[in-house]
Amino acid sequence: MNRRHTVGVILAGVVSASGALAGEDYVEWKREGYAIPRPLAGLEGDAVRGRALVVDRAKGNCLACHRMPIPEEEFQGTVGPPLYGVASRLNEGELRLRVVDEKQINPATVMPGYYRDPKTLNRVADDWWGRTILSAQEVEDVVAYLKTLDAPGVPQQRPAAGVDLQSGPVSGSAFLSEVTRQMQEDDFANPGMTTVEYGRGLFHKQGEEGTRCVDCHGEEGEGLDREAIARYPRWNAELERPITLQEQINICWEERMDNFPYVYDCRELVGLETYVRYLARGQTIAVQTDGPVRPFYEEGERLYRQRFGQLDMSCYHCHDQHRGAWLRGQLLNQGQSNGFPVYRLGTSRITSLHRRFSECLGSFRAEPFLPGSDEYINLELYVTARGNGLKIETPAIRD
Repeated sequence: MNRRHTVGVILAGVVSASGALAGEDYVEWKREGYAIPRPLAGLEGDAVRGRALVVDRAKGNCLACHRMPIPEEEFQGTVGPPLYGVASRLNEGELRLRVVDEKQINPATVMPGYYRDPKTLNRVADDWWGRTILSAQEVEDVVAYLKTLDAPGVPQQRPAAGVDLQSGPVSGSAFLSEVTRQMQEDDFANPGMTTVEYGRGLFHKQGEEGTRCVDCHGEEGEGLDREAIARYPRWNAELERPITLQEQINICWEERMDNFPYVYDCRELVGLETYVRYLARGQTIAVQTDGPVRPFYEEGERLYRQRFGQLDMSCYHCHDQHRGAWLRGQLLNQGQSNGFPVYRLGTSRITSLHRRFSECLGSFRAEPFLPGSDEYINLELYVTARGNGLKIETPAIRD
């Protein structure tokens, strides 16, 4: 049988997935200095409509990153600067350029270009391909509203992270409420334990030839090398590439037990992965990053920093550049993987790391890669190595 085993089929977002429009054709615009002095397509903006757009999570959703004088909106982000008095600092043309494409001024910005040329974007999902985030009219409406913000004010205060996010890796558990943390640590209360028990059942299940995982690894997995589990993804000399824990489980399932291989990220493999990593809880993550694995690690880092989708964002923007900031009601953490597979309260299900990658790319309005693809395996290698020194917490609980 095939040894590859890669067959498989909050941001949450600056702009929500239902909000792209741009029914009309894209209209070329001209920058002059640090401004677009003339309205897009000669249109006139409306400040009332603009205010609604900056609030609407399905349109501009400016409050995801900025604090603005809109007191009825409780959760306002701190990723970008507060916009109190912005019209006293920038003229109309300067405001327009920043809404249309802030990267013209600051190439490192996380802010999407709301009227950027769609042909310049990378791996945009089919539903959003060839489209701008806002229409030309909506851009002018937002600019009209921003022009009214000429008075200084006191921005909404948001609590600090309370954790040092700069000196080393920090588990996402540090950001949990005390109630959620207690739920995670209590095996009777942790909803992820349902998947652990499901995986344990598969660990005892007879394969097509009558063999079971427990025949080699013991009734409670006592024969498993816990330290080795904490080193995945790890180099496989025969395949000449790093493999994930799911792949190693599938190799055993297929070649040592003579079963038909599972599809990557299927319910059974995620269950077995969750159970095996649960047995290694408390082990220190120690993923190799040198030697033959190095090129794959560097490719994972490139993907981590690569911008994707209509929103033109990367993993790096949330989990490095703006970690510790508020994105609406979400405090951005380091994006560590030591708790995966995790039980997500927001979706009420166990979530593998590759599924989470796809969810994030989807929030960028990007086309995800396949679970088990070279791209996701390399990204898993890099992301997991970022957490070297952390303890395995599977099944962790996350929002």
